[in-house]
Amino acid sequence: MGDTFDEAGGARFFDAKKRDVGWAGKVTRRTPTLGGLTVLDVTTSEPSLASFLRTLDKGRLLVRRTDASGESFTFLWASGYENGPEIRVRGVLE
Repeated sequence: MGDTFDEAGGARFFDAKKRDVGWAGKVTRRTPTLGGLTVLDVTTSEPSLASFLRTLDKGRLLVRRTDASGESFTFLWASGYENGPEIRVRGVLE
């Protein structure tokens, strides 16, 4: 299993122009794959964020934790798709 972000803090998502596109209550980083892609499973109740992530196709993306760690992921490119109740985002980090 991957590392789980704090469910209470979640994470904020920003597009290529650094616009805030929404917040997710739970983001799980999966164990790295053989291809070297970073994979996140995202659970959100914000329809606009869910739509943005499902249609993301090799776009730049910044994911910033909203907990005390302040950890962030800056994707050079990322793509998203629906994966059951979650949205899976995968891509290459800068």
